[in-house]
Amino acid sequence: MSRIPNEVIEAIRQSVKIEDVVSQYVQLTKRGQGYSASCPFHEDNNPSFSIHTGKQIYKCFSCGRGGNVFGFIQEIESLSFKQAVIKVAEFANYPLDVSITAASSEAELPREHQHLYGIYDKASEFYQYFLTGTENGDPAFQYLLKRGLNRETIEAFGLGLAPENSKLLWTFLKDQAFSDEDLLASGIFYQAEDSQEIVDRFRGRIIFPLRSSQGQVLAFSGRIYQAGDPRKSKYVNSPETAIFHKGRLVYNLDLARPAIRRLKQIIICEGFMDVIALYDAGFEQAVATMGTSLSHDHLAYLSKLAQEMIFVFDGDEAGQKATAKAFELGKQFPQVNFKAVHLPNGMDPDEWIKQKGKDAFQNQLNRAQSAFTFYKDYQKQFFQLADKRALADYIDQLLIALSQIQSPVEKQLYLLEIAQEYQIEEDFLQERMLRLAGSLPKQKQESGQVKPVEALQLPSDKQALAVKSFKAFQSEKLWLGFLMYYPEAWLYLEKLKEIPFLYHDFSQKAFLALTEYYYQGNKLPLTGIVGNIEDIQVNSLLTSVMWDFEPIGYHDQAMTDCLDTIQIAFCEQEIEELKTLFKQYNQNQEANKATEVINKLMALQRKLKTKN
Repeated sequence: MSRIPNEVIEAIRQSVKIEDVVSQYVQLTKRGQGYSASCPFHEDNNPSFSIHTGKQIYKCFSCGRGGNVFGFIQEIESLSFKQAVIKVAEFANYPLDVSITAASSEAELPREHQHLYGIYDKASEFYQYFLTGTENGDPAFQYLLKRGLNRETIEAFGLGLAPENSKLLWTFLKDQAFSDEDLLASGIFYQAEDSQEIVDRFRGRIIFPLRSSQGQVLAFSGRIYQAGDPRKSKYVNSPETAIFHKGRLVYNLDLARPAIRRLKQIIICEGFMDVIALYDAGFEQAVATMGTSLSHDHLAYLSKLAQEMIFVFDGDEAGQKATAKAFELGKQFPQVNFKAVHLPNGMDPDEWIKQKGKDAFQNQLNRAQSAFTFYKDYQKQFFQLADKRALADYIDQLLIALSQIQSPVEKQLYLLEIAQEYQIEEDFLQERMLRLAGSLPKQKQESGQVKPVEALQLPSDKQALAVKSFKAFQSEKLWLGFLMYYPEAWLYLEKLKEIPFLYHDFSQKAFLALTEYYYQGNKLPLTGIVGNIEDIQVNSLLTSVMWDFEPIGYHDQAMTDCLDTIQIAFCEQEIEELKTLFKQYNQNQEANKATEVINKLMALQRKLKTKN
């Protein structure tokens, strides 16, 4: 596959602003000369993600991830470096040679992923054709039309039909050169226990493709549609695979993303048909969870995309319980304005749209309840409000919930509302709320932020830099900064009799990567290396160097001082190791070896004196 030349990569990088690209995924807030946000790569309730607009890099001061625009796209979209470059080029409308873009995606994926993507793509194509292009698919097609869908919508969502005969899809995919092993690993098929016959788990069901946020088919959900179907399960889903994780998937996010970006709003439903009905009616910002309860992971991801989320669950008791749970989860994301629509008579969004129409649903959205208003109404069912004692307990519950609202103005407005509704003095309610809040157990606050110095030691959630000597680490960063920005530093390096070794392994890797990048002919400053390295530690370290380094002047002595500090760290480490060895030899009465160690220790101490 054709390699993208470095000069083209740099031209693409300069053709976009990192803040414009990142804002497609994360809500940015202007902070001085840059931007801040909640980090999209970990649970981050206190914004610790920053963008340096001058240097065009990002860094999280909590988890330590950082890089340039390519690195951001690589991580958030789970792409290879080349795929990320191509995606940024598309964003910038930068023209790329066909030889570069051809086959840019699958060839760089692990073999298992390539085959799974290929199988699901071809199977989806087959199912769609069987629904819309064959006589056997006509009953299912008519069923969907009766449900209010049209051909355009059916095609937009890629709906299909699995034949009753499992051999049809199996043979079709075998003809595409997929192996038996890969087809069984996809989860579309399984072997019957009694006969060992290959069975399509979705046979006779309408197929809903489950796609990634980039539109790749990851899995299927199959729904029965024929009256009298004896199967108990209304829906059957693909099992989890290397590319499909049920608890993370958000249905229709690929089609909804443009509307979400435009409106800064997400409508969250319970079912696929609800989403499709809303989308068809013009509410394109609608998504659904994948047959699972709304989770913290869902909200953590979606909270990066929109400032407002509206829960539109079924109007029955189960839907109300789900809404209450969703609001409870929403407390962990105070930056999002959560609301809920309670559809009357136990109706779901699909039914409401069909019976009442688009305008009626828009009115419901306009009157969506806040979290507190929903809680106030929802809690009434648990109290006999005609009884004064029960009413007092109910109001106490409201005041406890009210005390947790962060906005003082919003809190005061709701307090006034309760006072007027129940004819109670506002001052009394205020005092009562403070008293109840004071009696609540204080929850341990876990800040997502750490000091910048500590953040430099945390380049990722899973793989932290083990900084053994902070002085050496600071000198290594300064050394790397000089090499990144000053040609004189490379002249200094060439004068050295031997290539120096840096104290920390990750710093040494960064030094070697920088050296290789420089001798490939790349021009200074070598900032283009950030995001161009697969090693997460090295990439994060060089991002930190870029973030902190101020190129205000170069001196050879500064390079020498850096190396001296690094040598001191090596000496101190060796001294500690020799002291341990001396103690061991001395205890074992090995005099000759102990004396040899003492001589080495004395030599190292003399060396240290010359460096200090």
